[in-house]
Amino acid sequence: MKRPVLALLSLLAIAALPASAQTPAPASGPPPSQIAALVTQVTALFPKVEGDIIKVDEGQVTLSIGKRDGVVAGVELEVYREGEELKHPKTGDVLGRKEEILGRVVVDQVAEAYSTARVSKGKGMAGGDRVRVSAGKVRLTILPLSTGVRDNLIEAAVQELVDGFTRAGRFQVGMGDPIGVALGQQGVSPEQALEGKGLAQAAEKFKVEHLLVVHFKRVETKPYMDVRFFSLPRTVPDVTTAFFVPPSIRPTQQGSRFSQGGPANPPQAKPRSLLARLLGRELEAGSYSSGEGSIPLKEVAKFPFAVLAIDVAVTPKDKIPRMVVSDGEKVYQYKIVNQKLEAEWSFNVRALGRVFSVYFVDLDGDGNYEVVGGRYEPNLGVNSFILGVKDGKPRFLAENLPMFLFPLDPEGKGHKNALWAQRYSPERFFTTGQADLMTWKNGKLVTERSVRVHGSFRPMGATFSNVNGKDGARALTFIDEFNRLQVSLDGEDLWRSGTSVGGGGLTVELIQFGQSGRNSRSAFFKIEPTPLAIDLDGDGIDEILVPQTIVKEGLLGVVFKGPAGYRLQSIDTGFEGTITALGGFKTDDANQPTIIATVVRFKNFLKTSGDTQVIMTVPQE
Repeated sequence: MKRPVLALLSLLAIAALPASAQTPAPASGPPPSQIAALVTQVTALFPKVEGDIIKVDEGQVTLSIGKRDGVVAGVELEVYREGEELKHPKTGDVLGRKEEILGRVVVDQVAEAYSTARVSKGKGMAGGDRVRVSAGKVRLTILPLSTGVRDNLIEAAVQELVDGFTRAGRFQVGMGDPIGVALGQQGVSPEQALEGKGLAQAAEKFKVEHLLVVHFKRVETKPYMDVRFFSLPRTVPDVTTAFFVPPSIRPTQQGSRFSQGGPANPPQAKPRSLLARLLGRELEAGSYSSGEGSIPLKEVAKFPFAVLAIDVAVTPKDKIPRMVVSDGEKVYQYKIVNQKLEAEWSFNVRALGRVFSVYFVDLDGDGNYEVVGGRYEPNLGVNSFILGVKDGKPRFLAENLPMFLFPLDPEGKGHKNALWAQRYSPERFFTTGQADLMTWKNGKLVTERSVRVHGSFRPMGATFSNVNGKDGARALTFIDEFNRLQVSLDGEDLWRSGTSVGGGGLTVELIQFGQSGRNSRSAFFKIEPTPLAIDLDGDGIDEILVPQTIVKEGLLGVVFKGPAGYRLQSIDTGFEGTITALGGFKTDDANQPTIIATVVRFKNFLKTSGDTQVIMTVPQE
């Protein structure tokens, strides 16, 4: 049998853009201190100094601070005017002074005891006003761009930069993935970015003040770093340097930490997380997989039909994990107890079309799940339904809803409790970029308001997660019409995969008629699998798992955000069949999450019949 192979895939699409500008000549044999020297150069631009304005003459400002105070050319200072003293009304203690911020100046010439600067922002400055560099943390954004350098080497080099700036104590470091996406969409190459092209617009859009652009490329076949530091919106670099990647920097190893969520919570028996072992190709060989390794896998069920959709979640009320399954005709619900499936109920919903999606969602807030599903019938189009359970028996709460329904967990409560709806289009199937927030009131589904979504959003192959950081807003991840995985926030791009993902087991035919109503043509849409958002390494930040059937059967993509930004790593699971759906859960008493995959061996070309194995990872205590 063929062993699984581990493939590292491309970074941002911008990395493949053509070169168009000259770069500084390579430095010869730089020592590892080149990274430290770069950190020192940038840190020197932010000395903790303050002083006075001596005079202002037609935009030229003379300051009372110079070399002896640590001032260097290029440093930007805040200008403010002191007001009246503030005194405590009872003790009379002076608490400080009121301040009026007037703008900023950039130092251009430095003498021993004074310096001159030009006004970069603001007006109304005069002699006697004060200048300072804040002692607070400077927000620094690192933008790594790549041409032909391996992802894991970039990861290691960027981590070295992040560690260096963090140790300096002056910086709050973030990653510039959204800027990279925006530049790529504008056709800006890495060389042009180093020249400042497109950066002013990015600064305004993404509220970035200080940007370190690092272009990783190859010079004389060796990995090389071309670096510029910008204080935006000025696009003239304050620091320009270039050097070979120091040989002491080694590519990140499989099994290291990937996301940046703070201290991890590793399992007690084995310190390696499920993420690390997945990326380390540690899959257990079996009748369903040609993998070899140490992640225990268990076949928990085998169905004589092709499973097209599943959802897995822990029920809020009784804390029992459950799985809902559909073969296109019926909906089945199971309890998951001791790595076994226990049937609870089944319900035939085929009358108005073939089922292509099922989701758990707690619509009424009672702690028990309703089941939301989508169906398609060529003559009727898309229609959705909602199932509830009373006295252990399922029933329709609503059906024949002419829309796509997409459940979500917008606040990160741990279970889906809200619905988005997107209108079905008889001409285009989806109404991309449109969504409404729906609520359940008095036994009916009503439209609450429209929501802002990405212009390419389609309500399938999508999930919400905190993959962008556990302290920020939850990001929407979805498979677009070109089978690329996109991460967006408030309708704006954060990242887009450079390789294909998805490729579901079900394809639907949309018959499109001409204006006369006589001529028709068929358009085919593949129903994409829902990506799984789950914290694999216990650091509080989700990773994203998504099948890559469109590339190869059994291929699984793992998306995570590391020091070098978002990465997608492909894993050949060795599963001998099509991964049609993924699910996962973590109970309070478990150290690691459980991942569930449905693997289908289709029996015919149209993929209308087949056998399904339900394969589960077994948590290690």
